[in-house]
Amino acid sequence: MAKVAVISGATKGIGLACANMFSKEGYKVYCLSHNEPENYEYEFIKCDVTNPEDIKNAFEIIDKKELFVDVVLCNAGKGIGGPLENTELSQAKDLFDVNFFGAFNLAKAFIPKFKKQKFGKILFMSSVGSIFPLPFQAFYSASKSAVETMANAWRIELAPFNIQVGCILPGDAHTSFTEKRQNVVGDESYNNRDVKSIKKMEKDEINGMSPNKIADAVRKAVNKKKLPIRVIVGGKYKIFAFLNKILPQKFVLWMLGKMYG
Repeated sequence: MAKVAVISGATKGIGLACANMFSKEGYKVYCLSHNEPENYEYEFIKCDVTNPEDIKNAFEIIDKKELFVDVVLCNAGKGIGGPLENTELSQAKDLFDVNFFGAFNLAKAFIPKFKKQKFGKILFMSSVGSIFPLPFQAFYSASKSAVETMANAWRIELAPFNIQVGCILPGDAHTSFTEKRQNVVGDESYNNRDVKSIKKMEKDEINGMSPNKIADAVRKAVNKKKLPIRVIVGGKYKIFAFLNKILPQKFVLWMLGKMYG
């Protein structure tokens, strides 16, 4: 019997790379996305992760077809660039609805099934931005930090049921996420600092790692007997994360200001 992986946002970018990886590993792949793809080779269910009814419907479809589900990868996400001050509350809420509550909705839907079958792995696609408070991408960083906190709490709560929970933290990656980021223009008091910062981030992303590298990190994590708590993808980002632990926070924030402020 083939293993089963459920992925949100698997029609392009990191999600599609993960879908391809799971398929090569012998999994049957279900993709949940609000955008219906053309010529998609995996099982597709139209689903907005911010809509509990869509999630319920998607789960019921999969539950009827599959006796077991092995992995749920909460991958769907969006970004906002620009000053916190000039970001509308509605924009921030929309971002958290996808990045945080969308991930919560999807994972929560499958936990009862995982309890019943007495195993399962839940992976959240976080970001190294969860470690570093990125200026002019603060809501994105905050949402990913929230995802990690939730994942770690769930890891403790669900351990007695043999349900494993972990996070993948990619660095800059070359995907359509860059062009889809919703950018907020700062007022003149910022003297174009926000624009320069976002352009630098965009350049880093365009020249960033392939989604396949992230998918390979997901593969290695899932294939471990114990799902790692956190997997940072990219050598230099592992170094940055280590330095963040040992250097004074004031110095780290100063460096972030030099890089992106």
